[in-house]
Amino acid sequence: MDRLEWVRRHYAESAVALDPDAFVEGLGKNVRMSRGAAVIVGRDEIRDAVERMRAAGLLAIRHDVSGLWEPEPGVVIAEATVTYQYETEVTPAAPVVSVFRWEADEVVDLRVYMDSVRGPQGTA
Repeated sequence: MDRLEWVRRHYAESAVALDPDAFVEGLGKNVRMSRGAAVIVGRDEIRDAVERMRAAGLLAIRHDVSGLWEPEPGVVIAEATVTYQYETEVTPAAPVVSVFRWEADEVVDLRVYMDSVRGPQGTA
């Protein structure tokens, strides 16, 4: 599996469309996803979180990737700017760095580091 390509596809397809099933494809059953102090554990819980974001009016998350690195086997770092498209507004672009860690062919840890912007839960 080309992990850099997986990250490109994940950002370009599943996040833009905000499709809960596509968003969790390739994530391990017990994946850990963190953004700031918020931590979600489990593929089903992440799918549910994406569904809640859609129900709250989030239509899409757009990542403009400016860099992708695989500094060691099983780790990919993505640098991007991100915007959130809601039914009523689009947030200003904010810088974001995401770190993906794999075990075998599944992402088991996803850490998102970003500057303050109105995010999926409507908070900075």
